[in-house]
Amino acid sequence: MKNKQYYSGERNNYFFGKLMTVRDFETEQEYFNSKRRLGNKMLNGAGIVSGLDVILVDNKTFSLETGMALDYMGRDIVVSEPYVRRLNVIKGFEENKDKGTLYLCIKYAEEPKETTFSVAGSGKSNGVSEEYNRIAEGYELFLTSEKPKEEELKIDSLVFDSKKLYDAGGVKISLEISRYVNPSKLLKISVIFEKENVEAPVGYSFDVNGEFFKSLSGEDSLNISFQETEISTYKTMRKDYFMRCDAITDAMAKIIIPKDSFKVKVGSDEMTLEEDFEQPVTISSTPIRDIIINDYYGKNFSEIIEKVDNKYICLAKFHIVTNQLTYFIESYEKHPFKQYLYSNELLSLLQTLGEDSEKHEAVAAKTEEKEESVPQVVEMPEPKIDNIVTGIERINLGFNPKPGKSYFSYEFVHGLGEGNVGIVTAIDNSSNYMTDEKGLLVFGNKSIFTKDEISISSPDAEVAAVVNSKKGTVRLGVRLKEKTTAQAIDVRWWAFKPAEIEEPQEDLVIDENVRVVITPNTARVKPLEQIRFEAHIEGAISQEVRWAMAENNTGTIDNNGLYTAPSKEGVYEIKAYSVKFENKSDSAYVVVSSAT
Repeated sequence: MKNKQYYSGERNNYFFGKLMTVRDFETEQEYFNSKRRLGNKMLNGAGIVSGLDVILVDNKTFSLETGMALDYMGRDIVVSEPYVRRLNVIKGFEENKDKGTLYLCIKYAEEPKETTFSVAGSGKSNGVSEEYNRIAEGYELFLTSEKPKEEELKIDSLVFDSKKLYDAGGVKISLEISRYVNPSKLLKISVIFEKENVEAPVGYSFDVNGEFFKSLSGEDSLNISFQETEISTYKTMRKDYFMRCDAITDAMAKIIIPKDSFKVKVGSDEMTLEEDFEQPVTISSTPIRDIIINDYYGKNFSEIIEKVDNKYICLAKFHIVTNQLTYFIESYEKHPFKQYLYSNELLSLLQTLGEDSEKHEAVAAKTEEKEESVPQVVEMPEPKIDNIVTGIERINLGFNPKPGKSYFSYEFVHGLGEGNVGIVTAIDNSSNYMTDEKGLLVFGNKSIFTKDEISISSPDAEVAAVVNSKKGTVRLGVRLKEKTTAQAIDVRWWAFKPAEIEEPQEDLVIDENVRVVITPNTARVKPLEQIRFEAHIEGAISQEVRWAMAENNTGTIDNNGLYTAPSKEGVYEIKAYSVKFENKSDSAYVVVSSAT
């Protein structure tokens, strides 16, 4: 693109008898294009306006759906029809395929089209005076292994400081801490955990201290810890924590993580920090909203509109496995950095949801106050029906799988909590894109059935399961009994746990510091599309939750937080209840719409 300026100081002045040249027409286009891009940049920002969904067709091919985005120069990028391609034909694949993680990005592009005769004799080609008659606006897809700096993609840096706490061996822990806090208010600390191409389970633990800050329970330090139970090679997780600021006015404070308290454990290896982590926080009596507004309008204009050449819209994050001959997509994530541009209609809807949520909390708080004076009667619970959960785990076989070799799934949480559970397994063809049979479940020895009786194209394999009763997890394994070209086997599993009669509790203690937090708290999906929610219980050891829909016919959600949207569009509420503290819950909202 020739014109990369955002504004032009002059436009054409027309008068009768004016001799128009190429320069005049170029000035006309540059003026209006610059005005439009400047308006888009300053009023709207950059990101996905609508659509641009990435769908995995098979383990080598993706489809980019139609949609629109604005890039960081205010230029509109439009994908007018679905774009289906193998990943290896996209620019940048060969240079980055060995990195394991690839980011699919889109950028604005122009292409000259439609040659025509030049009267002036310019643009001679093969003795013919030709020039291009049109410039087609389009887009270009490319792959890169370099992760963009999230703090540079959005203006969130006005509110939060994002700092790297630990980064080594494929494990990265970052902190996102509020820049400002009001006296006696809560300071938000977000922990972002990422692992790439790490097969061992990862855990971490550290203390957060601050001179003017205390934990919600009133302690001088906040302990943050995490241990993987559902193990995967790639993982991204975000958890929010809070500390209360003292009643002090207008001071500079520090959030400190002592190096002695920090530990990261990858498998059996344990690492620590070399020095203390420190992050400044401003304590101000001025409303934070006013501070942010002043900071935004105090930014240099050139700082906002310049340095955008290396900023792109990231559409997907692929994890691939390669060898000398081929590759396959192991997993992928859509819109990993949530570069969205919210319309006024969507913002109005989200604001309405927030106001409704506050009303519900106020009504619930009044109800709890009335019920405090009523003595609680603890009754003997009736015997429950046995708990049963099910799911499908894909076990990757890799390239050239060999008979007699064993392959394993990652360790995952079955959802029935701690204790002994029973597991039933079967090889599932219904979700395996490598087979033609649908709805077939193979229990036991496949070879008992001949091809004349029933055709089963899934490979013959033995299936085993190991249950960890202390962690409430399962790991599946298969051993191939025949040669196969399949690269994965889907195993359907059922877990069941005999119900136990709970003993009545004489004293039911309600911890006021216990809080259920659902991530994400707002999501947008298409009809019949699936999305997974996570629930974290702050202030409690037990992390068991019960998922439910607030209303009937608004979709379904399983024990692991996997939500399946209904065919009907609308806004639906999801509830997560603490199993131990039944009066503690949280709500999340899903916008089901075919127009993303």
